[in-house]
Formats: sequence, C-alpha cells, structure tokens
Amino acid sequence: MGLMYRRSIVLLLFIFCAVNGLHGQQDYFDQEFAIANENDVYVFKNTDRYYSNGILLHYRFLPKTNNWLGKRRNLNNKRIVDIELSQKFYTPLDLTLRNIEDFDRPYAGWLYGGITISDFYSANQRLEYGLELGTTGRPSGAEAFQTWYHATVGFPTPRGWGFQIAPELALNLKAKYQCQWVISEGKLDLVTSTSAMLGSAFTNVIQNVDLRWGRLQPLNQSGFANALIGERAGDFRNHFYLFSGYGYQWTMHDITIQGSLWNDKSPHTEEIFSSVRHFRVGWAASSPNTTFRMTYHWLSEEVKGANNHDYVGIELLLRFKPRK
Repeated sequence: MGLMYRRSIVLLLFIFCAVNGLHGQQDYFDQEFAIANENDVYVFKNTDRYYSNGILLHYRFLPKTNNWLGKRRNLNNKRIVDIELSQKFYTPLDLTLRNIEDFDRPYAGWLYGGITISDFYSANQRLEYGLELGTTGRPSGAEAFQTWYHATVGFPTPRGWGFQIAPELALNLKAKYQCQWVISEGKLDLVTSTSAMLGSAFTNVIQNVDLRWGRLQPLNQSGFANALIGERAGDFRNHFYLFSGYGYQWTMHDITIQGSLWNDKSPHTEEIFSSVRHFRVGWAASSPNTTFRMTYHWLSEEVKGANNHDYVGIELLLRFKPRK
C-alpha cells in the first residue's frame, strides 16, 4: 500500500506540473534540461545486445546576446546552445560467451561531452554544428556500469569486457541541416535532415526523412527540433504528434566496432557495413514547460556477421524561466 501511495503522489505531481504548463504561462522559457535513456530492454524481447544502453543528458539555453544575424529581421531567427554529457555502450549478441572468437560485435564504451549550436534562420530551417570529446575503454565507465546493473537486477553477467575496445581520447566535429516541408498547415509535414560527422571516433553521413502528423508547430517552435525555448512562447500551442522516419547512413569509421584509427591496441575489432538503414516511429507531447517523447528505432546490420537490431528511446525535457 505504501508503494502504491507513493506512486500515486508522484503521478499526481506529474499531472499537476503538466496541467500547470497548459495555462497561465506568460513569460517565455530560456533554459531546458533533458534526460534520455535508450535501451533494447524496452522492446520486451528479452535481449541485451549491440547498442545496449545510452544515458544522455542535455542542458540547452539561449545566449544572453542573440544578435548573431546582426540586426535580427524577425523573431523566427533564434540561436540555442546545447551542452551534452552522455554515455553509451555496446556488446555482442550473447553476453555469456567467453571466447573472443564467438563475439559478433566488440564490447565498447563511449563517454563524451559536447557542445552544439542550433541556428534557426527561419521558421522552418535549422543549421546545427558542434563538437564532441570523449573516451572509449574502461575510462568510459561502461564496463563498471553494466556489470553493476546486471548484478543488481539479476541479469546474466557479461563475460567479455576484458576484450573491450581500448581506451582512447577522441574528437568529433558534426553538422546537420534540417528543413520542414509543410503539407497541411499545423497538421502534416515532412522534415528532412542531412547530417555529417568527422572525427577520430566516428565519421559518417546520414540522410533522414520524417513524416509528422498531429498538432504541429513550426520547426523553430517544436520539440522535434528541441526548440521550445525562446521569445515566441506567447504564441505556443500545446502539441501532440506522431512521426515516422527512414534514414540512410554511410559510415567510414566507427571506433566502437573498428577500434582506433591510429593503432591496433584493441584485442577485438570487427568490420563495418558501410551503409546502414534506419527506421523509426514514435510520438511526442509538449506543454509550454514539458515535453515527453518516445521513439522506436530499427537499424540494419552495422557489423559484418551480426544481425539488425532495435531499441527504444524515452526522453523527458523540462524548461525553466529566464535567468535573472
């Protein structure tokens, strides 16, 4: 009874916060905190493989001076700065195998921090660019986290972390261009995303197309582009939408599969597929101060000799009032 009571209180508080965001918000928000978890356990297939887990933390804010276009022409122009700290780790299909010859993917951890700047040049265009600095190997904390987590919840003990991708400090540069193509105003649109990453950890090019339908906002005022902070909050409409997307990725290097660009210190590496297909479907709901988003991801084979895989991402975004 005590547990049910506590859960009920938490649920009521969440509903109160969400409803409070629907009414009476006059000031705009200029900060946002986001936490996301990506894991194949949410697919309910009783699997733990390939992209095994990701914990992503973001803090986004508006710069104090937002005159990057000179004299701003209109309120559609906006700049958002995103600071990220995230951990991701990867494992073979079967965690109980001990022989390295039986692994179909290397054990690998990737812990990184980054900064990204999003420039909205109009209501339906965004240019995003930034960098990531991170590390693989034991310093990533992946081995320690997964070993502890599996012991805590009673999952099988992973046997192969002793053969993980070797520690290496790595830097990536990244850029993305997004454009919204309106089909039916506020109801149906297409969003195209072209992105590229160049670095010592990952080098790839990705082209995505997403179809969205529901109650929609322009790209520069949509949770789809993490753009629900800024001066246009007075024009905000609560929105709920579904989306489905397809993407194609050309990969030149992936440190979590191939190991270092500079040496062969990793005890186990594999060959990549240079082309990977992505499919996703999900939904998102936003009030002025809160967004909740859930996405199912399916990816074709990334490693030669391995299988395709899928996982679910769950994300909560909370926005805050302007800083004094």
